[in-house]
Amino acid sequence: MPTKTFFNLNAEKQNSIYEALYQEFSQSALSEAKVSSIVLVANIPRGSFYTYFDSLIDAYQWVLKAVLTDIHHDINQRNFLLSAELFISKAQESKHFDFLSKYYIVNEALLEHESSQSYHKKVFPTLTADATPIEIENWLLSKSIHQLIRAFFLNPDEKQNIILTLHTLSNWKKEV
Repeated sequence: MPTKTFFNLNAEKQNSIYEALYQEFSQSALSEAKVSSIVLVANIPRGSFYTYFDSLIDAYQWVLKAVLTDIHHDINQRNFLLSAELFISKAQESKHFDFLSKYYIVNEALLEHESSQSYHKKVFPTLTADATPIEIENWLLSKSIHQLIRAFFLNPDEKQNIILTLHTLSNWKKEV
């Protein structure tokens, strides 16, 4: 996450840095992203980058959090399966499509490997032995939805089959 120094910058400069990060991470996998490209687009000295972020991964996680917040804004809290279907249906027209493609195809695995405090360990904790049936159902649905969204980004041509799978899950949920 950005440092206190970053938040002391004016909003225009913060936005410029965010946009440079977003552009780089939408075009390049995290393992190939370059601070030199980011600072050039943001028009900041290279050394300043490290006064604003601890690392490139730190900067990526900040941008990822903003993107996920934007995407989750439209989620129907009562019907995650329908929300996933709508998201997949519109994903290719989303302003975040390139960023999310890089995330699901490459960066998600890199983050899992690099960070013991990864996003997914927070979102998808392991089940405990005393989990209730509803906790198990919600966990299974969360895992399934995430995997189907990832499958879509890995192979967008499978969109219709993935949506059919979401419908199957929806029908199953009605029966349990």
